[in-house]
Amino acid sequence: MRKKCDEYTKEYNLNFTCLATPAEGLSGRFVGIDRSIYGKIKGITDREYYTNSFHVPVYYKTSVKHKMEIEGPYHKLTNAGHISYVELDGDTVNNVDAFEQVVRIMHDSDIGYGAINHPVDRDPVCGYVGVIKDVCPKCGRHECEGVPMQKLNSDEFCCM
Repeated sequence: MRKKCDEYTKEYNLNFTCLATPAEGLSGRFVGIDRSIYGKIKGITDREYYTNSFHVPVYYKTSVKHKMEIEGPYHKLTNAGHISYVELDGDTVNNVDAFEQVVRIMHDSDIGYGAINHPVDRDPVCGYVGVIKDVCPKCGRHECEGVPMQKLNSDEFCCM
């Protein structure tokens, strides 16, 4: 596709580019359309969304290094934009070395634009923002005392 974009750019003297879009809205919409036409097909239309762009599916168990090695080569092919994400399950403040290692892996894998997502919670009572386990590190309030903690990387709220 990138080769074709480059050919059209020369042929028509216009700026054709290849974009690796996340298009989250479309990835859910298209699987619904395909399911209505083809039915529920295991491993294809049996999920609520398609994996978009050139991303390794989020449900695929792999290492950060392997994921970046797979996605990295596509960044050079998508001159209109691209992104690769890494989802961490812990507070990066407590492991800065691991955070730096992820950034280095992205660099070494030719990731043009990378993002590192990690949990960010909020205590609506005292306003603390960060990772909250069972007790708020700022005010000492427990998870289910009164107003629930807002687990921003989760669809669930405590005690609801």
